[in-house]
Amino acid sequence: MEMERKMEKTILFSKQKANWFILRKNIYIPSIIACIVLLMLGQIISPGFAALNNIGNILAVASILAIAAVGQTLVIVSGGEGIDLSVGAVMSMGALLGASFIHGKASNLPIAIVLLVLIGALVGFINGFGIQRFGIPPLVMTLIMTSVVNGFTVAYTKGQPSGAIPKVLLAVGQPIVGPIRWLLVLTIVVLVIFGLIMNMTLFGKRLFLVGSNRNAAILSGIQVNRTVILTYMISGIISALAGLILVGYTGNAQLQMASDYTLLSIAAVVIGGTKLVGGEGTLIGSAFGAIVLTMLTSVLVAIGFPPGVRQLVQGLTLLVILIAYSREPKLRQ
Repeated sequence: MEMERKMEKTILFSKQKANWFILRKNIYIPSIIACIVLLMLGQIISPGFAALNNIGNILAVASILAIAAVGQTLVIVSGGEGIDLSVGAVMSMGALLGASFIHGKASNLPIAIVLLVLIGALVGFINGFGIQRFGIPPLVMTLIMTSVVNGFTVAYTKGQPSGAIPKVLLAVGQPIVGPIRWLLVLTIVVLVIFGLIMNMTLFGKRLFLVGSNRNAAILSGIQVNRTVILTYMISGIISALAGLILVGYTGNAQLQMASDYTLLSIAAVVIGGTKLVGGEGTLIGSAFGAIVLTMLTSVLVAIGFPPGVRQLVQGLTLLVILIAYSREPKLRQ
């Protein structure tokens, strides 16, 4: 009898440990819980916060951040302390140059998209080339490019944003059915496409291996430099197009209108469970992180906090998350 009891206790303990392991390894659970808590808190503070229309607004704003976080996720997954601090600057450039290229004519939209893809790819290439070929730390390289991109944008626009936004671009913020907007559908398409690229293509497999262990990637015959440079180019392209989407949603272009998206994209990626050491991360997690941050901002607005206090809370939130991740063991060569 005593032996049976011990065996039952051992089996029960093993099941509890397994369940805890599953919960701990599910990186989406913290974000989902945070969304539910923030939604309930917002409803308590401001009745109507949880209304479908307001949820649609939150998802629309979060969608732009989720798209920006796609490129940031790829860069961080690539490892080597990878990070892209030029995301906000490239988004602002995409917004201003996109509006200028289109100039209110829907027929100019395809040309504007092609030009922004080329410009974003060039910025990403310079970032990746400087990091891989000259050994410049990603933090420094992308910060330098932020100044370069901002300077180029001001020089091109002469400090005076111009160009009207055509209706076809303004439609991204319009509802399709109920609270669901075109912007949300577009974001889902982007997440699916790049999710497949990360998990189903040779590039994606190489990306994770490069992020997990550069030495192993080199020994496997993977061209690390090419993979990392291509990753930064993708980030630049996504950021430029995200800026175009942003100007379509807001309806007007302003200097440095997306500067906040640099910190927010990093925060969304970290909240989503992507490891800052590289080699592990998901786009769905980053999307959840974007929703959490947008909900947090909406709750702070409902409370009545000024912009400065909202930025302070967002910064402290990211700091707490980074401290939590820094306590995990880093088994990297």
